[in-house]
Amino acid sequence: MEDQEKQKPESKSPDFQVIDKRHFVNLDQIDPATLQEEKPRYPSYVEELMARMAETERKFQEKKKQIDEEIHRTRTRLEADFDRRLETEKQKIILPFLEILDNLQRALIAASQAGIAAHLLEGVQMTANLFHSKLKSIGIEAIQTADQPFDPNLEQAVGTVRVEDVRRDGIVVEEVTTGYSMNGQLLRAAQVRVGRFE
Repeated sequence: MEDQEKQKPESKSPDFQVIDKRHFVNLDQIDPATLQEEKPRYPSYVEELMARMAETERKFQEKKKQIDEEIHRTRTRLEADFDRRLETEKQKIILPFLEILDNLQRALIAASQAGIAAHLLEGVQMTANLFHSKLKSIGIEAIQTADQPFDPNLEQAVGTVRVEDVRRDGIVVEEVTTGYSMNGQLLRAAQVRVGRFE
């Protein structure tokens, strides 16, 4: 048996040899800056649609910018117009009061020259009348409270006064501060004293 083993032919090396010439890349040695990301490729009609969409987006942004600028200009113009009208209205309100001030100064000068209190009183009364007429011209009117039933919507009771007549119970007997309304709406409540029957 040993002879048979000895007679076995020795394994020979093959007549050909395989050499691997494939190129392998070491990923650790690649510089990221040198890598170029490959752009996805689309069919031509898709690229055309994408180009149209980009152009539409660009036009939209331009139009939006124009509209924003126009809104800003309009807002600025409206604010300037509002400020101008506000100043005009202020002047309309102030001018009548200057006339009242002129009358007060005239009354004081006349009273100092004459030295009589009656002249001063007359001048102040005229000025008060003028003041009331100017207020009425802009829609401000005094609320009539004297001898009227107490109305908590227009008046504020600051005290009571004892009355002998039962018919005067709940009636305004004294006006401490005049109330005013402007164009039918309460501007300032009147302060009054109300009669109370005991």
